Amino acid sequence: MLRSMYTAGTAMISQMRRMDVLTNNLVNVETRGYKSETLVTRSFRDMLISRLNDPSIYRYDQVGPHNTGIHVDQKYISFRQGGLEPTDSPTDFALLDDGFFCIDYTTEDDEYEVIRYTRNGAFNIDAEGFLVTGEGYRVLGEGGQIEIGSTDFTVDIDGIIYDADGDEIDRLLIVRFEDNSILRKEGDNMYSVFNADPEDPYEPEQVIVGVRQFALEMSNVDPARETVMMMQVFRSYEINQRILRMIDESLGRAVNDIARI
Repeated sequence: MLRSMYTAGTAMISQMRRMDVLTNNLVNVETRGYKSETLVTRSFRDMLISRLNDPSIYRYDQVGPHNTGIHVDQKYISFRQGGLEPTDSPTDFALLDDGFFCIDYTTEDDEYEVIRYTRNGAFNIDAEGFLVTGEGYRVLGEGGQIEIGSTDFTVDIDGIIYDADGDEIDRLLIVRFEDNSILRKEGDNMYSVFNADPEDPYEPEQVIVGVRQFALEMSNVDPARETVMMMQVFRSYEINQRILRMIDESLGRAVNDIARI
């Protein structure tokens, strides 16, 4: 019976963490370039139960497998394309295919160059004329940090930036990964490469992806689906809670009855 308590308890813990993920998805339904997450659970490894110290048998007899519940296995990120929303800002860009903008995250304390990746193209121009993210990190082009100078510029479908006179300034550095599962969320809608070696960093493939100026990619979260999933998680949690309460009551009655005897 105590094993049943572990099974119901681990299920409740897993549903709580799944609810946290779903809530975070709904909170970011309006976050530009946000990618939804899915929590995957798996059962603990089965244990083989055997009959031991039974005088009626001359050898150990296998009763069968037993499991003690489930646990969180991994959070998967869905990189499905989000919808596009037109804007009136020339520093807003949307990627039309699989790929990521490159952001310079290097600080004075870093020994090696630090690059982060994002799908959020809501950029600005700082006081020094560089193209930056909303948090002030500089956007990278093929020639390094992109210095535009003013908002009087254009970007074509290939990501090439032209000034007011039609002269080429730089091309947005856009990369693609063979397997997006190596990316981990870092906050501020940024991604880093998991277990990247600073001395030998992973080099993603540089690609030319369609870029649309005066547009932003929105979140790919489906509010209706997330709401339905939240209801399912709540019901699952409630059922396991009732099972746990029933087991607790059964144990209490067993202890009290044995005490009377």
